[in-house]
Amino acid sequence: MSTINRVVLLGNVGKVEVKDFDSGRKLVQISLATQDGYKKADGTWENKTEWHRCIFAIPQLAEKAANIQQGDKIYIEGSINTNAWTTKDGDKKEIKEISCTIFRTFTKAANKAQSANAEQPKSSGNPFDDDSEDPLF
Repeated sequence: MSTINRVVLLGNVGKVEVKDFDSGRKLVQISLATQDGYKKADGTWENKTEWHRCIFAIPQLAEKAANIQQGDKIYIEGSINTNAWTTKDGDKKEIKEISCTIFRTFTKAANKAQSANAEQPKSSGNPFDDDSEDPLF
């Protein structure tokens, strides 16, 4: 039987870290916040924020991801990977991260620049109706 390891997230960027290596390779690591809400028994609404560690290691993807900024809203697709290691004290550690293969950024700054430029047509409000030169990467 086949299996699928696929993640799709749309959320807000927290911390962004860009690592440049001597070999010329680049690695971008971001924290991505997603929210989910539910109604409690007493009728009040409860929001829950989940933080995801996302890694952009594919060279062409990492170059473009290096422009992601804190506060950006981004769409990502990728797979879950587990990295395990042993500390100097002998403790075993493990972390889950999303290895990103596709992303799309929807920034507030880009939206302001677009509305300030009268020559560009206004957006329909649906980010997937965008005909820009940057499709999903």
